[in-house]
Amino acid sequence: MSTLSELTSKADYIASKNSHLKSHWQTYQNSLTQAITQLNVQINHAFIYGEEQDLRFTLFNHFIISIHLSDDFYSQELVYSLNMAHGDEQPDFRTFSHATLNEQGWVDSTVDIKDKRAVLEHYLNKISAIYDCLFHSLKTNQPVYPALEKLLIRR
Repeated sequence: MSTLSELTSKADYIASKNSHLKSHWQTYQNSLTQAITQLNVQINHAFIYGEEQDLRFTLFNHFIISIHLSDDFYSQELVYSLNMAHGDEQPDFRTFSHATLNEQGWVDSTVDIKDKRAVLEHYLNKISAIYDCLFHSLKTNQPVYPALEKLLIRR
């Protein structure tokens, strides 16, 4: 049976680890938001306020991308999703990519979350498939949403 002292020690350790991860998540959010808002080229991409725990951007004032930590306790998984709802429908975010945020403050073990440029490049690589899909649909005069559906299914 554990003593109060042992439980307190374990609780402190768990809370510290979780707090450290949340701090890294906040740093990632800040780096990405600042990188996007300070971007000197036009990619038709803007920061918007999301729900409680996610970071959101809108593409072409229409498509909403959400990034959040997976819902599991102490999850280090970043989830990238696209809202596929039309008009006034309830939001329908579908996952299109994942990444890992480790305890050292690196995404996918290669991107320092304090390096805004690296965070931005990583993010743009994650969303490039969406731009490619939109571009191809418009270039070939095909409906956008069915193409996005196929893209999301393949992922």
